[in-house]
Amino acid sequence: MRSDKLGRVSVDLLAVTPLVNRLIRRKLLMTTLSDTADLKLLHFEIMHVLKDEGTMHPAKIGEKLLIAKAQMTHLIDKLVDLDFVKRELDSVDRRTFNITLTEQGKEVLSEQDNLVFCAVSDIMASLPETELETLSDALRSIRDILFKLQ
Repeated sequence: MRSDKLGRVSVDLLAVTPLVNRLIRRKLLMTTLSDTADLKLLHFEIMHVLKDEGTMHPAKIGEKLLIAKAQMTHLIDKLVDLDFVKRELDSVDRRTFNITLTEQGKEVLSEQDNLVFCAVSDIMASLPETELETLSDALRSIRDILFKLQ
């Protein structure tokens, strides 16, 4: 009985993740990104990692986001050119650089987050109150369970 439930949960979790990814990350973010200095979703993901983790080596950012080293260089170059991040010499190993989010980068990220929040709210506004409540409860439960698994 338990293995049946584990199997169903595994299948459901793997099915829901791409749906959320498509709805939130692609549809909403790409819509809100249209006016943002030719930045791509990966640029914002890098900036979010830096916001959450602080200064990081590009390889560590790439590992966290599953981005190849060659692609990381190109993405970071664009962010440096826009003054959204800066390269700093590593204090321990002067041969390497770390990446830090700038104040301007924090501002752009905050503006983008607000746009995404508003876009999500607009999409969810079409749902009836009962479905909003059900979705909210389910998402909180999923969040709480996933935190336990970490």
